[in-house]
Amino acid sequence: MCGKCWTRIVKLSEDVDIDSFSCGEPVIDTWFHRDALEYQEEGSCTVYVAVNDNNVIVGFFSLNMYYLQKRSTPDAIKAGIMQGGNIPTVLLGRFGVSTLFRGEGFRSRGGVRQGPLLIREAILKAQSLAGDVGCRLMYVQALDDGLIGWYRNQGFTSMPNHPRNLVLDLHHYR
Repeated sequence: MCGKCWTRIVKLSEDVDIDSFSCGEPVIDTWFHRDALEYQEEGSCTVYVAVNDNNVIVGFFSLNMYYLQKRSTPDAIKAGIMQGGNIPTVLLGRFGVSTLFRGEGFRSRGGVRQGPLLIREAILKAQSLAGDVGCRLMYVQALDDGLIGWYRNQGFTSMPNHPRNLVLDLHHYR
């Protein structure tokens, strides 16, 4: 079937047809349909949409600038950062993969998990941004406890005392 099911990643605009997209998580779907473009237009985030040749949305992610206090980060992260105080960070805000491109039915037809491929794109975009604006970490807040392990499998580390809050050192991600 496909490895990466999208052919391009574009910034969300009025030209992107989002009407049929659903990741199956009501909070994420509602935000994407109702708020994503407005948030982007006001400068709160940038929404990147993975689209295939038929203009079907495979998934999306949003990024914005953030900061974390060094004292709140995991010891392994702290050890590699000389600066004190606040650490410039890219926030992975909302993230969703269409139900059309995931699940057992999709994989039984030869489909490859799109979530890990799309999160890699988000991390690569964050690394590129980090080189332009001076940023060290990527931060995400897992929507529920079930996603903690998934983010850890993608290279993120849970924050002490807050396992749903996870960070990834952009300088050490390969």
